[in-house]
Parts: sequence; C-alpha cells; structure tokens
Amino acid sequence: MKSFTVTALLAIAASTFVGTVFATPAPVTWLSVETGITEAGNTTTIAKRIGTEVVTCYNTGTKADRAPIVSVIDDWCNLIEDLRLSNHAIGQHVSNGQTIWARYNYGTFTVLVSGAAINGCSFTVDGNCNRLLREPVDQCNTGGVNGKQGGFETDLCGQWRTDPGSNGSDF
Repeated sequence: MKSFTVTALLAIAASTFVGTVFATPAPVTWLSVETGITEAGNTTTIAKRIGTEVVTCYNTGTKADRAPIVSVIDDWCNLIEDLRLSNHAIGQHVSNGQTIWARYNYGTFTVLVSGAAINGCSFTVDGNCNRLLREPVDQCNTGGVNGKQGGFETDLCGQWRTDPGSNGSDF
C-alpha cells in the first residue's frame, strides 16, 4: 500500500510540475532545488538595462535569516565549474515576458529567486544577478540580519524577486 501511495503521488506530481528538480550533494544545506523558465511572447533586445531601481518589500509572510537566503542567491546566480545542469542564471538569455526561477528547499522553509524580462526588453543575466536579488534582502526588514521576508527589485527592463516561503508556498 505504501508503494502504491508513493507511486500515485509521484504520478500526480509528475503530471502537474513544470520545471526541474535537482538532488543536491551532501555538503549543501538545502534539500532540493526546482528550476524553470516561464516562456512568453516576442523578443526585443536592448544593449544595456537602464532606469531607476525600485525595491518593493513584502513585510509579511515567512521570515528567514539572511545567511541562507544569500547562499541561495549566490548558488543560483553564479556559474560554478561543476557538472550541474543549467542550475545557474548567469549567462542565460531572458526574453521579454520570460521568467527564470529556482526554489531552494531547506525543509522548514523555501527560498524562491527569479528574474523576469519586462517592458519589451530582453537581456543575458550577468553579475548584477547577485546584487539585484540581494536588494530586497538588504533594504527590507532592516532591523537586523534575521527575519528577512523578501520582496522584489524592478527596473526599466527587469524584475528580480527573492521570496522566503514555507510548506511549498511562497508566503
């Protein structure tokens, strides 16, 4: 009966999940990583992202310490010389209306990070990934390094989201 239940649950999960789940090797503290790309319409490119950066804080929802959130940001953004499949954002092209994302599962909470191309823009993710995703971490819930609830940074061409959540939810 347990085998049937697990098989049934896996069949349900496989039929509704869009993305990739990575099992992470032992030294890393998260349990799993889901990644994906949400596709959208036409492609327009610009040479350089410009405009004012605006940070919007959630100020509600799951609270997490800064250290594991920054660990997620660094892992997802940075191209590390290992053999993982496309788990990292730097170097990925994001077309207008497209969102790239990853959700890291720590067991007791998750951290969702994403980057979206907006306003007719397209871009290739560069070293700004880390900085832009850290902005809502460092500019929101500024009473200390703990109790971070995330938010998003929006500029003329992109929206970068850092969002701690619990029980598979972004809240």
